[in-house]
This record gives sequence, C-alpha cells and structure tokens, in this order.
Amino acid sequence: MEAAIPPDDEARIAALHRYGILDQPPTPDLEAITRLATYVSGASVGVINLIDRDRQWQAAATGMEPGEVARGDSMCAHVVAEGERIAVADASTDPRFVDNPFVTGDIGDVRLYVGTPITTSEGQILGSLCVVDDEPRDLADHQLAALTDLADQVMSLFELHHRTDRLTGVVAELDHLAAHDSLTGLANRRRFTEELDRRLGDGVRDGLVIFGDLDGFKGVNDGHGHGAGDQVLQAVAERMRAVVRPDDLVARLGGDEFAILCLDMDESDAPALMERLREAVAQPIATDAGQVAVGLSLGLATSFGAQGLDELLRQADEEMYRDKAERTTVREPLAG
Repeated sequence: MEAAIPPDDEARIAALHRYGILDQPPTPDLEAITRLATYVSGASVGVINLIDRDRQWQAAATGMEPGEVARGDSMCAHVVAEGERIAVADASTDPRFVDNPFVTGDIGDVRLYVGTPITTSEGQILGSLCVVDDEPRDLADHQLAALTDLADQVMSLFELHHRTDRLTGVVAELDHLAAHDSLTGLANRRRFTEELDRRLGDGVRDGLVIFGDLDGFKGVNDGHGHGAGDQVLQAVAERMRAVVRPDDLVARLGGDEFAILCLDMDESDAPALMERLREAVAQPIATDAGQVAVGLSLGLATSFGAQGLDELLRQADEEMYRDKAERTTVREPLAG
C-alpha cells in the first residue's frame, strides 16, 4: 500500500531542498549515525531515508549501499504520512507493508522495520532514520528511545551542514568583494598586485603587463554626470574582457585606470592586442545621458620576471603616459 501524501507536502519538500542534502555523497558523520543505529537496535541495516517529491533518497547507510527508489515503494514514506514513528516486528503481517517490494522479496525481505522521524524545528518531517532486519522481532523501549535521540542528531547535523554551507558562501562572497571592483566586476588593485607578485615569486618568466588610462573620461563626467561615467567604465570593462584571452587578468586599478596581466604572451604579440583594445574601447558607448566616446592610452611592461613588482608597474605606467602624450588626437565625448 502506497503512503498517503500529507497536506503540507509541498512545504515539507521545499524545506528538504533548502538543506541541500539531496544528491550529495554520504558524509562521515551521517554514516556514523547509521552505524550507531544498527548497534543500538541490533538490526543488520541502518539508513537515513529522505522523502522527496517522487523518490526516496538515502543520505547514508550501513549494511547496504545507499541509493534511491520511487516514493511509492518507500516504507519510510508512511512515517512522513503518519507523522510519527512506525515500529513493526514483522512487516509481512502489517497491512501497510504486506505488498511492499522491500518486504515481498522484489527488493528485500524486510521483517523488522522501525522508522523514526527526522523532524525540523518547524515540525516538518524530512524522512526517517530507519533500521530493518530480515528476522521478525520487537525492540525494547530503551532501543526505541535511543533511535529517537539519533534521529534528532541527524536533524542537528543537517542544520549544522546547512549553516556551514551558508557561512562558506558568505565568506566566498566577501573574498570576491575584497578582490574585485564593485562597479565593473573586474579584479581590483589589490587582487592585481597580489596576483602579479605571486607570479613573480613563482619565477614566471613569460608574460607582460599592460596599463591603460581612458582619454576623454573627465569630459564625460563633467558633461554628462557621474552616472554616465559609471556606464562608460562598465562598458570599457566588458569590452576589455571580450578582447583578451580567457586566462588574462583584467583589473580596474581605480578611477579610469586599468591593467591587464598576460601570462605566456610573447612581446611580439602585444602590439596587436593593444590595438584591438584601443579599437574596442573607442567604439561609441550608449549611456542614459546620450552616446559618448572615449579613447585609451596604453603602456607595456616586458622582461617579465627579470625585475621586481614595483619596477614592472613603474615601467608600464611610464609607457602609458608616454603613449598618452604622443597621441596627436584625443577623442572627446560626443553628445548623443
């Protein structure tokens, strides 16, 4: 007999999914719970069964390999439906299980069955801590109580894993924010200098650094406002990322200054890359205040690894300002 679907099943399933447990490899702490469950009960198999919308998925198991079956074949789905522990000495004589494939021999030959609810603090039953055996018998009250304690520990571990995952995500987001420019999403000065310093420390020899500074950007800010200026910076960042190779590191150092770290690039390839960057950035940019255009002055530092970090950055910076001074025309902002 298939278990009934409880009225609040959608909310229960949503809670199950929020914990992020499904389809993950068994963790050692959950496996330990199933070992303890078989120890206190004397059963041959202990399983953490979670009841999803249309399947039963096993988070950990002792005495068998964890897997999944259809919800309609699940014995533990009855625990979810009834909202309480089910303890049966001989499942072959229980109307709920007499035709269940885990009992009939199609999947297993379960006789002893005890399913203890794994319940959230809001009262939603995610599944059960289940022990089974092929010999019929009853469990003593102290054994049932111990299984209840273990089921509560399973829920505590689910909560702990969930909080840890959320904390890990927050830390990763903070790390990302600390290393990236919030406006453009590019690496920031800190990330760029740390990566460059690390590469120099690793003895990397093949590579170059390109510094860039926008021409005419002040005119955009003065003539169209800082909102338009921000849109220009975002567009420039997107265009630079589109031009460089996937492994090149593009950074916004501050204001309208950019830098690109190119590893494993020969100096002879740099002029073509720099020209593509200039052409991409020079294309008109649509802003809320109208269409504008900016130019890009670039400087190149080579002899990667033959000099220190400060000297490499100084060389690229000087080359960039020399390029800016030598450019005979500077594209001015265009009103759209």
